[in-house]
Amino acid sequence: MNLSALFSLVFGIYALGWLVCCLSFFSNEKYGDKWGERLLLLGLAVQILYIGMDYLASGDFLFDSLSGLFLFLSFFTIAIFSILDKKFPNQIFKIIFPPVGIFFLVLSVTISDQAIVAKQFLDRSTTFGKFMLISHASCAMLGYLLFGVACLTSMFYLYQEDKIKSKKLLLQNVKVPSLGFLDKLNYKVITVGFLFLSVGILLGINMKIVASNGEIAFSLRQAFPVATWAIYALFLIDRFINGLRGKVTAMWSIVGFLAAITSFAYEVSLLIERS
Repeated sequence: MNLSALFSLVFGIYALGWLVCCLSFFSNEKYGDKWGERLLLLGLAVQILYIGMDYLASGDFLFDSLSGLFLFLSFFTIAIFSILDKKFPNQIFKIIFPPVGIFFLVLSVTISDQAIVAKQFLDRSTTFGKFMLISHASCAMLGYLLFGVACLTSMFYLYQEDKIKSKKLLLQNVKVPSLGFLDKLNYKVITVGFLFLSVGILLGINMKIVASNGEIAFSLRQAFPVATWAIYALFLIDRFINGLRGKVTAMWSIVGFLAAITSFAYEVSLLIERS
């Protein structure tokens, strides 16, 4: 099977799995829900095969290019969904995550093949350098994706709270998580995302110092991730000291993710300009 056919198969399985999950969610059909989840897991397995065959065909490292990064993000998005869905079944995740994964998958073949590897860093130690790059990119992207989960959870929290207060939500007819559950989930996801982003930033700073022969230079490329980190750090401190809860927590989460999106968009723009 060629790569184009394999890509189409991955796309088709993800799309079908998401459609089945949507139909199951809105119709409360548990049987269809399980089939949708199985299709998404099958798509995840086929995507691993696609990534492996792509590497064997091109010889390019996954993080060598911007398209490879989006392919990785697509895989990571569905993988995170699978983990969260096992821990928090029958939630809104199955409606949100698959289309995001599909979006990144499509970007991986439509965006230009921009090189993103820090060559100066890899020249010093190819094997260890690639390990560091994988660790840095994985931790940073996982942190951003978890912040995205928290943001979507917060938006759902605000929507559900408004419906409950206005008495427009008939809870007996709709399977929705409680506000308390959403608040706790938001806090846990942000905490884990913060830890991953912290590790990703530290590894990135180390790579930058090595690549520049020990010279420390600060720019917007480093400022945006640090600003994102600071917003979530303040949130966690406020939560610990003042017991921040509810609507304020949701707003913090949304503001933090806007900073994360700005950071990611700026990084991508630099990579595109480099061409």
